[in-house]
Amino acid sequence: MKKLLIIPLIVVLVVGFVLGSCGEPEETTTAPPPTTTTTAPPPTTTTTGPPPTTTTTTTAPPPTTTTPAGPTGTLRATTSSWIETTDPNLQTTFEYALYEHLITTDEDGNFIGELAEEWLLSDDGLVWVFTIREGVKFHNGDDFTAHDAKFSIERIMEEGSMSPWIGEYTDTIASMETPSDYILVINTNFVNYFFYASIWGCPMVPKNYIEEHGSEYFNEHPIGTAPWKFVELVPGVSIEFEAVPNHWRLTPEFATLIVELVPEASTSLAKLRNGETDIVAVNLDEALDMQDEGYRLQTLGNPTVPVITMLGTWASDGPLGDVRVRKALSLAINREEIIAEFFNGLAEKGGVIWTSPLSWGYDPAWTSTGPWFQYDTTTAEALLVEAGYPDAFADPVVKLYSHGFPAWLSDFNLILSGYWEAIGVETEVIPIDMGQLRGMMYADPYPPELAGTCSVWNMPTTRMPIAFIESAHHSTGNWRLLMDTEWDALHASIKTAPDQADQLALFRETVEYTLDEYVCPGIVYLFPYYAVSDIVGEFTLQYQYDLWGNLAGVKQN
Repeated sequence: MKKLLIIPLIVVLVVGFVLGSCGEPEETTTAPPPTTTTTAPPPTTTTTGPPPTTTTTTTAPPPTTTTPAGPTGTLRATTSSWIETTDPNLQTTFEYALYEHLITTDEDGNFIGELAEEWLLSDDGLVWVFTIREGVKFHNGDDFTAHDAKFSIERIMEEGSMSPWIGEYTDTIASMETPSDYILVINTNFVNYFFYASIWGCPMVPKNYIEEHGSEYFNEHPIGTAPWKFVELVPGVSIEFEAVPNHWRLTPEFATLIVELVPEASTSLAKLRNGETDIVAVNLDEALDMQDEGYRLQTLGNPTVPVITMLGTWASDGPLGDVRVRKALSLAINREEIIAEFFNGLAEKGGVIWTSPLSWGYDPAWTSTGPWFQYDTTTAEALLVEAGYPDAFADPVVKLYSHGFPAWLSDFNLILSGYWEAIGVETEVIPIDMGQLRGMMYADPYPPELAGTCSVWNMPTTRMPIAFIESAHHSTGNWRLLMDTEWDALHASIKTAPDQADQLALFRETVEYTLDEYVCPGIVYLFPYYAVSDIVGEFTLQYQYDLWGNLAGVKQN
């Protein structure tokens, strides 16, 4: 990895650091745009009369069937880790390979039906009616019906469920009914116009199969409705799937999928070079090496985003308690230089916590063109003067906690410190154990020693970030980055807006509110990179949630 030839680096070099290898990779402009085999228009809104009394109808596209000659051959991949369960109630890694959902999102982030053809909401906002898609089969041949959908949601609310949606469902759902095999009615305790987004989080599982065989058997012999059917899991070694012929949504071009658990990156790369696997995750340095060797690089899935969490600013009279200082620190960062020199060009300027270009509600302004990600040391220095820095603060030192995960983050923090020192901000980088820092951030009451400090976290992003952003910023959330009742009320209004367009606009407003406060400025987006063999063609489902959900759309060369 190259070294930065800038003033901040000179400061860093005084302490003798050497840049290390970077982990999470990022998308480049050479990656093919995502495509999909199912045309999915944005949801439509209509007004209908009773019964049932409704105000909103969201219609999914009709099912389409791909018609290749038939699945052939074997697609092989490696992964460095997984959760070795297949039951989604146990937070399985393999959810998107095996299971589908009532609702999904398309490549533009619009909510559309998957196993639900449409959903309607009553005038009083308390009754949701889902029309289930007919003709969908579980992998054992059983029909998927509304009874399975009701059972799947109920199962998430059972004691012992590890689903992140258990609280949302338990609080919101009053009762459920199945007046027919293909109608599911959900009665809610209060109005939440955004509840359909929570239903997106529930994988559909087979009621009769689980009741007959039990949950333990189901975990060992799972069946779902997705394009891949489970064959075998060899603990600690591999998992195998076979393609579902004539799948209602998408039939894989490969007949067999085998994913091996290979913790060592060097071993995975050796397998790719020896023709023993076809898809291998690579870090930034490995990506460049594999590209030089002639392998094609493929970006896939949600990126991570290093963000600077400004901790307890609302409880501090130090420099970070002043938004002008926080903004100055962001303006001092030369993100383009970091991309070119530290991340070898394999990153994209910008970044919103939990949110990426693949997320619902994403706005293109949240990347390189947005005002929050610009490099302007002149304005930064003027803001510091306006804030009275350093004389206005009893302790002008900005404390940056450095927990060092992933491995490149320690060097990255030193570079940030160099940028800040270059505009005249005195900075102290404090090494700390990640677990210790995380425990402090979640503590209640808020630790006074944390107030007015900062730390960098390489955060994951998700297709549905709204709940996670609430948790990070809300006055009652985990991180409490804002402690602002105005923002709390604005965020709450998303759930009381009946129209998806209004929900989208309100969500974007809440995000830009946090960006303007500079309590969690993003730096770059780092997309996962994969090196692939010559039998691997286009990844047609690049917009989907993760690698496991996308492998069904891999074309053959």
